[in-house]
Formats: sequence, structure tokens, C-alpha cells
Amino acid sequence: MVIPMETIAAKITSKLLTEMDGLIKEGWYSNRSEVIRDAIRNLIERKKLVRLETAIEEDVEWGLYGK
Repeated sequence: MVIPMETIAAKITSKLLTEMDGLIKEGWYSNRSEVIRDAIRNLIERKKLVRLETAIEEDVEWGLYGK
């Protein structure tokens, strides 16, 4: 199954580019696109966890204090 991909333009600092290329040279990724896709997936997952934790905290608060 082929997943359709979109091309986007993004500006990044030379420091980030150097770090990305270092990960590729170390064999963690095969190209810059893989690094960026993985970084975005990780960011989305972290944000989802924050939302879930917030919802749980609000539910606990409501359950304890009815607020």
C-alpha cells in the first residue's frame, strides 16, 4: 500500500540541519524527510498525551470537588 505524501516547505536553522544530518550519518535515519516525519509524529503524540492528562486531571478534580 502506497501512502500519498505531500510536500511542504519549511525553514530551519543551520544548527537543526546539522543535528539532522548527524542523525542520518549515525544511521538513525536514511534521509531528512524521515527525520522530519518522525519528529512530527513524536510532537503529535506528546501533545495528545498532554491533552489526555489534562482531561484526566479535570475529571479527578470534578470527581473530588464537583468543580
